[in-house]
Amino acid sequence: MDYLENHIDQPVNLEKLAQIACFSPYHFHRIFSVLTGETLNSFVLRIRLEKAAQLLQYHKKMTVGEIAHSCGFTSISLFSRTFRKHVGMTANTFRKTRKSALTKDGNSYDNNGDLLSKRKQSLSESIDINKLIFPDAKITIKRMPEMKVIYCRHKGAFYKIGDAYNTVMEWAANHNLLDLPTTKLITVYHDTPGIAEMKNVRQSACITVEKDVKVSGEIGKMIIQAGKYAVGHFEIGMNEFEKAWNTMSFWIVENSYSLGEGNDYEIYYDGYQFFGSKFILDICIPVN
Repeated sequence: MDYLENHIDQPVNLEKLAQIACFSPYHFHRIFSVLTGETLNSFVLRIRLEKAAQLLQYHKKMTVGEIAHSCGFTSISLFSRTFRKHVGMTANTFRKTRKSALTKDGNSYDNNGDLLSKRKQSLSESIDINKLIFPDAKITIKRMPEMKVIYCRHKGAFYKIGDAYNTVMEWAANHNLLDLPTTKLITVYHDTPGIAEMKNVRQSACITVEKDVKVSGEIGKMIIQAGKYAVGHFEIGMNEFEKAWNTMSFWIVENSYSLGEGNDYEIYYDGYQFFGSKFILDICIPVN
């Protein structure tokens, strides 16, 4: 999955992927489907379309053709047909109508609070924007450092990520990698909440490490890129993460930033009281 994410613009080569995973192509395809709940082709198509939706939303200077090519589609006509089939509108219409992806109770709204799409029934076609965001949130542009992390992958609802954190923390403790309180807990997002359905949002439960580490089993490693980020500071309860992410999305659009390369992530400042009643954290989104 990491390889596919980092090579989203390239053709999928089953033999190459199977070699990376150390399985035969036959067994790799079956195991991938069992572990992810998606076929390989479905997964690749989904992340390409979600990446394209993100680029359409935040990168107004890129043409539809450039976006199609950067997301691995071999032609603009193939991309256009596929996008319309899965999203329900053309790429150009999506770009014009989607100012951001603010969500509440399964429904999607633009930055004016007007309803864009329904996943659940709603009594009104609009909503007070202050119910979707934290209007007084502290958001600044910062240069964030590169960070080496080890991780355990989680997919789906955020509140279930605790098992992944327990796994990576136990592995780190057994390998003498915990340096409290210097070690940071970080959730890295590989899909954008609001564009991807929450059940498909891939998250990595990470802890920082100071040196290169040989990983095994469920534990992987990666580098969080240094760069320019929009950083929002929040003190929130478990049920307010959607509102915090809405706030970041709203702020980026209103301040005319485009998204940069790299993954969004959260750094937790309450660290090892991770499942308390309040979360103290920064949400960091790469921007240009």
